Amino acid sequence: MFASAASNSGNELSLQRDGMAAFEALYKKYWYQLYCVAFKYTGSAPDAEELVQNLFEKIWRNRTSLQVKNWGAFLTVSLRNMVIDHHRQQAVKNKFLESYQPTAATASLAEQLDQEQLMVLIENHLHELPEKTQIIFKLSRYEHKSVKEIAGHMQLTEKAVEYHITKSLKLLRQHLSNYLNTYFTLL
Repeated sequence: MFASAASNSGNELSLQRDGMAAFEALYKKYWYQLYCVAFKYTGSAPDAEELVQNLFEKIWRNRTSLQVKNWGAFLTVSLRNMVIDHHRQQAVKNKFLESYQPTAATASLAEQLDQEQLMVLIENHLHELPEKTQIIFKLSRYEHKSVKEIAGHMQLTEKAVEYHITKSLKLLRQHLSNYLNTYFTLL
């Protein structure tokens, strides 16, 4: 198969001329080698597979414009650049996650927050709303129904359902923000 995908000048593959046959030959010849290199530098089988797969997807998308004489070198350099990008992305991701990790005090504070008391407060404030708004809020938040499902169930438009949910959330934000601010201030 590789020979049919090769050009007259030796082992040069032409994706423009030979299309899928050349791509399959390229994939079969280099996939495992590239996977091993990617795994060596990422230490993760899923990440290595994804990087190699992304590389071959990129080659397929750009097959009409690629003019490659040495596929081994081209693939190696391309994979190296993808691994570098991967490490950069991981570093950014890790830095972001570290900046949003709760501190020990925040974590214990979250654990101390009495969920039952909060639910009682929510229920008390929901009673200030019209009955239809209460029902829509409970369907949305407690039963996890979509706006579309609620609209069909209540025979309302989706806009009307969104209005009722927004109205209830606005009221709860107003009342519960005072409670939560007071709670956190006392600690």
